[in-house]
Amino acid sequence: MKICGSFSIQETMKNLWTWGALLIVVLCLHKGTAFTQQRFDGYYNNLITPSLGSAGKPLKQNITTAYFDYTYKLSGRNRPSPRLISETLFKKDANNTYTPNERNLTALFAFFGQLVFLELLDTDDITCPVELLSIPVPKCDPEFDPQCAGNKALPYERVAYDKQTGQSPNVPRKQVNKATSYIDGSFVYGNNLVRALNLQADRSPKLAAGDAWSKYPQKNAEGLPFVAVPDPVEHRFHDQLEYWKLGDKHAQENPGILSLGVLFFRYHNKVVDRLDSRHHHDFDETFARAREWVIATLQNVIVYEWLPLLLGESLPEYTGYKSDIYPDVTAVFDASAIRYIMTLIPAGLHQRNIKCANASSGAFPALRLCNMYWKSQEVLMEREDEVEETLMGMVSQIAEAEDTKVVEDLQSKFYGPLHFSRHDYVAQTIMRGRDYGLPDFNSVRQYMGLPRVKSFPEINPWLNASNPEALRKLESLYGGLDDIDVFVGGMMETTPTGGPGPLFRAILRDQFIRIRDGDRFWFENRENGMFNEAEIAQIKRIRMHDVIHNSTRFDFIGIQDNVFQYSNDHKCPSIYVHERVLEPCTPHRGYDYFAGSEASYIIVWVSFGLIPFLCLLFVYILSKCKQWRHMRSVSDLQREIKETIGERQGGSCVCQHRGTEWQSAKETRLVVIRLKPDCSLELINLKGRPIRTINMLNIKHVQCFVSSNKRRNVVMVRVPKEYDLVLQLTNESQRRVLLTSLEQTLVENAGSLVCHEMKEKHLYQKAFTQQKRNQLLERFFKTVFSEAFQMDYDPTLDQEAVEIRQARDILEIELTKEEFASAMAMKPETEFVENMFALMDTDHNGYISFREFLNAVVMLSKGSGQDKLQILFRMFDHDGNGTLDRDELIKLFSSLLEMADSSLDKSDVEHLVESICNQHGISSSDAINFDGFCAILSPHMDKLWNAGLEWKGCKSFIPPPGDDKRKSEHETGAATPSPTSAEARKRVNQAPETSIIIKSDSNASLGSGAAAESASTSTDNSGVQKRHRKRERRSTFVAIRETYTPLKARMRRLKHFVENNRQHIFYLVLFYGICAGLFAERFYFYTVEREHSGLRALMSYGISTTRGAAAGMSFCFSLLLVTMLRNTITFLRGTFLNLYAPFDSIVSFHKVVAWTALFFTALHVVGYGFNFYHLATQPTKYLCIFDTIVFRADIQPTFNFWFFGNPTGFTGLLLVVVICIVYVFATQTVRRLIFNAFWLSHKLIVVMYVLTILHGASMIVQKPTFYVYFVGPAILFTIDKMVSLSRKRMEISIVRAENLASDVTIIEFKRPPRFDFKSGQWVRIACLPLGSNEYHPFTLTSAPHEDTLSVHIRAVGPWTIALRNTFDQEYSKDAIYPKLFLDGPYGAGQQDWYTYDVSVLVGAGIGVTPYASILKDFVHMTSIKSTYKIRCQKLYFIWVTGSQRHFEWLLDILKEVEAIDTKGMVSIDIFITQFFQNFDLRTAMLYICEEHFQKLSGGKSVFTSLKANTHFGRPHLSSMFKTLHRTHPTVRKVGVFSCGPPGVTKSVERACVESSRSTKALFEHHFENF
Repeated sequence: MKICGSFSIQETMKNLWTWGALLIVVLCLHKGTAFTQQRFDGYYNNLITPSLGSAGKPLKQNITTAYFDYTYKLSGRNRPSPRLISETLFKKDANNTYTPNERNLTALFAFFGQLVFLELLDTDDITCPVELLSIPVPKCDPEFDPQCAGNKALPYERVAYDKQTGQSPNVPRKQVNKATSYIDGSFVYGNNLVRALNLQADRSPKLAAGDAWSKYPQKNAEGLPFVAVPDPVEHRFHDQLEYWKLGDKHAQENPGILSLGVLFFRYHNKVVDRLDSRHHHDFDETFARAREWVIATLQNVIVYEWLPLLLGESLPEYTGYKSDIYPDVTAVFDASAIRYIMTLIPAGLHQRNIKCANASSGAFPALRLCNMYWKSQEVLMEREDEVEETLMGMVSQIAEAEDTKVVEDLQSKFYGPLHFSRHDYVAQTIMRGRDYGLPDFNSVRQYMGLPRVKSFPEINPWLNASNPEALRKLESLYGGLDDIDVFVGGMMETTPTGGPGPLFRAILRDQFIRIRDGDRFWFENRENGMFNEAEIAQIKRIRMHDVIHNSTRFDFIGIQDNVFQYSNDHKCPSIYVHERVLEPCTPHRGYDYFAGSEASYIIVWVSFGLIPFLCLLFVYILSKCKQWRHMRSVSDLQREIKETIGERQGGSCVCQHRGTEWQSAKETRLVVIRLKPDCSLELINLKGRPIRTINMLNIKHVQCFVSSNKRRNVVMVRVPKEYDLVLQLTNESQRRVLLTSLEQTLVENAGSLVCHEMKEKHLYQKAFTQQKRNQLLERFFKTVFSEAFQMDYDPTLDQEAVEIRQARDILEIELTKEEFASAMAMKPETEFVENMFALMDTDHNGYISFREFLNAVVMLSKGSGQDKLQILFRMFDHDGNGTLDRDELIKLFSSLLEMADSSLDKSDVEHLVESICNQHGISSSDAINFDGFCAILSPHMDKLWNAGLEWKGCKSFIPPPGDDKRKSEHETGAATPSPTSAEARKRVNQAPETSIIIKSDSNASLGSGAAAESASTSTDNSGVQKRHRKRERRSTFVAIRETYTPLKARMRRLKHFVENNRQHIFYLVLFYGICAGLFAERFYFYTVEREHSGLRALMSYGISTTRGAAAGMSFCFSLLLVTMLRNTITFLRGTFLNLYAPFDSIVSFHKVVAWTALFFTALHVVGYGFNFYHLATQPTKYLCIFDTIVFRADIQPTFNFWFFGNPTGFTGLLLVVVICIVYVFATQTVRRLIFNAFWLSHKLIVVMYVLTILHGASMIVQKPTFYVYFVGPAILFTIDKMVSLSRKRMEISIVRAENLASDVTIIEFKRPPRFDFKSGQWVRIACLPLGSNEYHPFTLTSAPHEDTLSVHIRAVGPWTIALRNTFDQEYSKDAIYPKLFLDGPYGAGQQDWYTYDVSVLVGAGIGVTPYASILKDFVHMTSIKSTYKIRCQKLYFIWVTGSQRHFEWLLDILKEVEAIDTKGMVSIDIFITQFFQNFDLRTAMLYICEEHFQKLSGGKSVFTSLKANTHFGRPHLSSMFKTLHRTHPTVRKVGVFSCGPPGVTKSVERACVESSRSTKALFEHHFENF
């Protein structure tokens, strides 16, 4: 009911409006005062249908269209090529070009017919987007295919149509007529008010004149639109601003029509003068009245003078206005009948002066029409009276014959676009009929009430009698009567004396009758009140002769009254212009629209490619400037070092030189060369440290090679058993001094120097460098280990072929002490290295040979525990008496502790040795023999059994299978706390079965739990230990190994990867799914849905790609703001959303989004590189698809316009520059070198967003959509930023600042009010002296309960180094600490440690800083019994450090934690990684020292002074996590948090994946890298 009621109300209101409008119209008609003034656009001529006959309306289809698809596709698909028809039927015979009009119709009649055409029709506009068709050109066409290519075609652009039509067969396409269908003076005044007002003179009823005598119209300074067609002779557009202002935009086409335009311009002004002399009206009224007279004159001349001559009969007498008649111009009239006049148009225009003489100034008797197109104004301005001369010539010039032949100027030399300067007007007309969907000739005849022709001779009996060949050609072209084009058939009906044939005569007659009778403003209509009877009679007496006579300076009294038809009463004789006497037409030419844009196109895109490199160059320059400033600051210090280097080294030297050591083609270093009296050559670096010493005392003949070319400053000293020394000295004289001194020193020590000269290039090639020696050493070690462990290694199978001489070199090579220490990753001067090297060097020649090294490796790798202890015993038995006295034993342990950087002093070491000896009952002995030494170390044979020496770069080698047998033989062996010597020796050679457990679990010790305790007591024979061993053994036998397949292994790895990264994968898939969806939607939209918009036609798939990329860019650049919401993300971490979103990876996601945005940006830019090329190669009229850009028709936009001439292109250019700067300066290298530049460049993001908004504001392609993506994130980011700004400017006072070792600075500052944070979170800090706007992130090391905040900052970059210098103790002793600016806190993945029952914290390097806060927080909550507030009940802390001294500040925190943690809630394991393996000989001895010292110190470590477990080497995390699971079997989810270098976090990730796979618990990993 409601719907019905609503509908009835709407219908009622609609009916009321309709009836009200009709009532008003009827009343106005009754009064006779409605719309008495005729509009320029034809509207409201018919009051019933106001738009009838108006400008811009479709042509009337008075016959059924015959489109191929009944909708819009061309009709006559099977008809021959229009160009072929034109050449066959309409081309004039070259041997018969004299064809004057037999009815003596003048050239003025022909060109006035063009005026009539322009008065009624304007269908030159093409479809937008352009629909370009091709007219095939016959092979070897003389005009368009002279090379007989056979692939040429003429372009045809379909006519603009009403967009409401052409959608279905019910509404086929209808072409639009921009002119009115009335004879209303559109040729004189234009068809819109704007143009008419611009034509009218200021404050005058006249048309504006450009001269004082009103001879010529005013120039087009306002830029009124004219048809822009290039001059085919000069092949360019003329400036339309120089054109005369006339009513019709086609008036400049040729001199004939332009002369008529000037004629009626003058005629209007003459009428104004006549009206002013009679009446004194205002300007507008006078202008309107004069326009009425001019229109009436045109109506009279066209219908009652020109048309009867054309048809050979007059129209029926006018009986009054009929409102039910449609005056609209029909499509068949436009495409065929009115174009009949082309057969009358001559090839040239004859000009005569008032004396009937030829007025042409050139070498030819007339103006050639084909060479005058669109340059008519220049022609008519050559002489003062040239308009009159042209009109005088046309009045007496005979037009062409009325036949099927068309002059060359229209048929082959008609004007065309720039890229096709010559065209065929006949072919265009035929094509137009097909474009309009006109049916065939016979069907049109039937529609017009004429009988269908049944044979070709019946088309034109006269033609069949006079020229039957023409009809035969017609038949050969079409083959039948029912497919002939209407224009061709109509023209074939033409007779020389009768004019148009029956069809065209019927069409013309019907059209003009409807135009006359359907025009309410027709001058004969007495009901419109425009003219009275006398005025109507006066108008009927006006002829074209009167118009010319009253509007020109010539006296036209002597010419015939009917200027359209020549008669003998003309004072000047008639003339016919023959084509052969005229200048030839210029040939057809093409045009490259991209011409002139090549250089700018190349420069722009090359510049785009260079922008990133220029940014990198700028970064390089900035970094070098910064480095230069730094180097300048230390240059004085280096100078002092160089000057005092001799004093600091001490001792005397023979000579000292500065030079460069050449190490390879790419590597050199500055050195100081010192020659000492003891015949040693020492190299010292610029810091004064010795880097190499060569002892030549035992070398009898020293070989020396010197360069003989170039600067002659290179010398190479060959060193036996070592690598050569290659020096580049300052000059030749310095080299001579060095060699002279060396030779003298050698002679004094019974040696000699042998020098050889060779070219510098060959010298470098011959040099045996350190790199070459290292390669040889690598093969040396491989060979040794292959011999020691029976490995399948053959040096000859290396990738580089090893010659026999090289194999001999491997066997003969000898290691120096430095190379031996390097292989052990130790310093050469350590006592352990000295003793081990001395022990291996059995021949005491200062080198270790291949055999000596092999024997030692075999002994250390395969020997029994007793053999290894024998080696260690002999190393420190310096006097060789078979015993170790107390000093030697102390020296043994001191050397081990020295390598570990232990802080124990000498008394502590003595106390440690005393404790070990007392424990084993040998405290009273002054010296310890080997049996006593074995007794001391017997409880630790599980550590010594597999002990060897760890070699740098070599893997740990598993003992051979033979050891298993040895272990099985001694499975039942037991040890007592105090063994005898014999028992000690026996235990030394045993390998307890529990050592397997010890090897895996001692590494994995987490310091607490039953598993860890059982694993740490290898000598416990309790029932628990036995049951544990049985359980381990049983699980080994029960385990079933799955069949390995590569596919299953990959799938398993993929499964675990997905399990551990499911949230990341989900959000990445979601993100890229949205990106792909946005790209695909825009790509589809512009490819399919907007296919007919013309964009893809001009730019192919480039527009689809760029719009898709633009959508992706808009989304990604907007999403970047979301990833920068630090405060919001920190808040969300504390909500339930933290369970569903990986906020820990927001920085990584920010980078992913940024790189994706860069990809879309590159795609967008590259796409527009192609798009701009396509646009720059299109004619101007094809660019009508861009609604927001108005192009001048006579100006061709180039590539420069698309890039620099519009806001979109220019802002795009700026965007590329800004994006390149932002991305280049955001790289890790730039951030490390010049962080301030990164900080400043990132502020350009604001500029980027502004430019992006302006970039789309022009709406060239589409309405801007960036705001759809941008507004929401921008609002959130603004709010988030305001929160940060509210904190940023708060100055924070520093309480304490101290520079610690390892380049760490601690800063303790006041806690701002209402500053709440969680342990593990981070802040951003700026220091006032270093720039108040340069913020850097640091993790808080203070706990939430503390009153102050603290951070520990390591000096690794320019800003942190400058900060450390700011707080230098010498500097800040008496100075006031600078102020800090604080921004934060912000969330991090580490803050979620309390959400797990068990959490494991893994810190490496400076990455331990977040765990300092967490440990203090957890212990504090434990101490106040607040752990019920958190889920975590056990915390494991694993600290991986190169040495405990690297971050000694953490030891204080750990000591504090141990002091408070009385319940053992925190387990701490420290791994010192300065040794490679836990079971090399050094580390095994360190374990022994650690265990005994912990007994003496109440469980404290000898290295860290902590109760925490201290390990040597890297943690075996997988075993540790498994041990943890055995300790907490009920925990199903363990939180693992790691912070450190990428290598550490990756190893933790692998351990979590492996442990999650092999245990029932899920180890969730959260990490951060630095």
